[in-house]
Amino acid sequence: AFTGKKVQRGELLAEIDPQDFEIQSRADGAEIARLQSLLAQAERLVERQQKLVAQGFISQNAVDDAMAQRNALRESIAGARARAEQTRRSLGKTRVVAPIDGEVEVQIVAAGDYVKVGDPLFKLVGTQRLHAHLPMPESTDRSVKPGLRVRLASPAAPSRVIEAKIDEIRPTVGTQNRALDAIVKFDNDGTFRGGGSVSAAIVLAVREKALTVPEQS
Repeated sequence: AFTGKKVQRGELLAEIDPQDFEIQSRADGAEIARLQSLLAQAERLVERQQKLVAQGFISQNAVDDAMAQRNALRESIAGARARAEQTRRSLGKTRVVAPIDGEVEVQIVAAGDYVKVGDPLFKLVGTQRLHAHLPMPESTDRSVKPGLRVRLASPAAPSRVIEAKIDEIRPTVGTQNRALDAIVKFDNDGTFRGGGSVSAAIVLAVREKALTVPEQS
């Protein structure tokens, strides 16, 4: 089982039975070869008839018909090659690889399951780059804005603090908590887990050489 496994981008997770696509790929190759043979024959026919027209043995209409058939075969080959390319792309997609570095949260399918286009196979969670959502009171004034520094800490390791900044503030108020959503994007050093809680302190201002006294005073 893959659930809980750490994976790297490009790592193979599963393979979809490629037999149908392999058969279609061989059929595409055979069709292209057949059309190329017919095209070679049509090219020779056009060449012969052009010589006959030059000698006055046949009319130009016969040459025009032969050229039309040759051009139609060229278009048919182009269409067959496009279908073959699509088959090759589909064949490549039978290898399911991890799109990101992360961890498999849920393995949805098992060996032997039947799947169709669009079915989810795995749920992956990326832990290298996280987004922290900080709910702010609706009454928050404009002093809280993108670009302000933020100190983030995890309840699991409160002494480990990560410096980041507010990247954006959602323009609408949440319907459930009536709060503004400030979003902080940061690189995770392994301290934080996706979906976990976070403690945050927003630095509104910095005053150098300010006179300070202990809080209990």
